[in-house]
Amino acid sequence: LRAVGKHSPQLAQAIVDCGALDTLVICLEDFDPGVKEAAAWALRYIARHNAELSQAVVDAGAVPLLVLCIQEPEIALKRIAASALSDIAKHSPELAQTVVDAG
Repeated sequence: LRAVGKHSPQLAQAIVDCGALDTLVICLEDFDPGVKEAAAWALRYIARHNAELSQAVVDAGAVPLLVLCIQEPEIALKRIAASALSDIAKHSPELAQTVVDAG
């Protein structure tokens, strides 16, 4: 999903439309840091395109789990979670406030 979502807003929207966000959010709760990292990458690439896609990621419940990923010991996971949160927050003051409120 990461490879598909990064190319265009249309492809990222197709990922959202097929219901994959729920699965990606579940992956953020996995015990394996590699699974979490892969999900965070995909969510980042979806959210980076526009405010609507970022809002879809927020609505799926990803933000609190991305904040938790920042607290994990793996540096790569911390970095991509922070990047995903940044890509969500950059589109509007409201989305930025959502990220701030999550921690």
